[in-house]
Amino acid sequence: MRFANVVKGAVSTALLAGAALAQAAEPVPVRILLNWFAQPDQAGYWQAQQGKLGRDAGVAIAVQQGGPRIQTIPQVASGQAEFGIANADDLLLARARGAPVRAVLAHLDHVPYTLVYHRDPAVKSIRDLRGRTFAVNLGSAYWEWLRHHYRLDGARTIPVSGDLSLFRNDPSMVQQGYSLYLPARMAAAGLAVQQITLASLGYRSYGVLFTTDDMIRTKPAVVRATVAAVRQGWRSYAANPAALRPLLTTMNQQIPPALYDTASRELIDTQLAGDPARFGCMSAARWRELAAQLQSVKFLPAGFDEKTAFDNTLIPGCGP
Repeated sequence: MRFANVVKGAVSTALLAGAALAQAAEPVPVRILLNWFAQPDQAGYWQAQQGKLGRDAGVAIAVQQGGPRIQTIPQVASGQAEFGIANADDLLLARARGAPVRAVLAHLDHVPYTLVYHRDPAVKSIRDLRGRTFAVNLGSAYWEWLRHHYRLDGARTIPVSGDLSLFRNDPSMVQQGYSLYLPARMAAAGLAVQQITLASLGYRSYGVLFTTDDMIRTKPAVVRATVAAVRQGWRSYAANPAALRPLLTTMNQQIPPALYDTASRELIDTQLAGDPARFGCMSAARWRELAAQLQSVKFLPAGFDEKTAFDNTLIPGCGP
């Protein structure tokens, strides 16, 4: 696997990035706050912690599990952790409201949101779902854009939950979830379903690692060493996803081993299949596209500069 072939290069990058840090007697503690319970789409971070990656470059990574009461952006902005993970659209909105946070790496090419519905051969596109009940994150940027762009204004919306009984009992329901997990959970529950991913509909929000402007300005060696260690963690996971299975399935029993394996296969095939030397790089055009989508539904002001929300210089070869 190509990811495995560049692990040595990632180690060298980490050593160069943190050369000054490595002179210290003890590595600098670095907390990374996750946005949900442990699961495969966070695997590179858990691998960085479990493998003690970055210690040679002077950082000691400690991953903090998320959950429904965790809000990574305000908590990192207030100093409760040095780094966090978030969706790029949420980071843009926070930046527009004055939060001094900035993405430094994209671990997901797109957040794997999907819309799942009962199997129906008559459904050929998202427009065929007009008039149905959608269980979604009410008021979320992606849903407002989707409703506007595909003219789904007639849809009835309800808050999404993890309870599948409503979906089971309503053949017209459409439910939001992650493509990595929700269709498999429904199949295991005996439900025949189909899905339409948000990425296929044109909404491609990165999943990102972010930190504060102050960290980038005052502790650039720590940021570079952390980014390099996380990149190595993702590559190690892609080369051997089974190594993390015991840890993550024990921490989160909603992800049994079989689901962990299917999610890992999809994640590696669809998110980690690009040029490994450029893993984590972010495209200015993609950020511009996402900002324009948010502006189209008035979530962002027209004059907002999306370039203030990310720093692409912390990974060698990514460019400005």
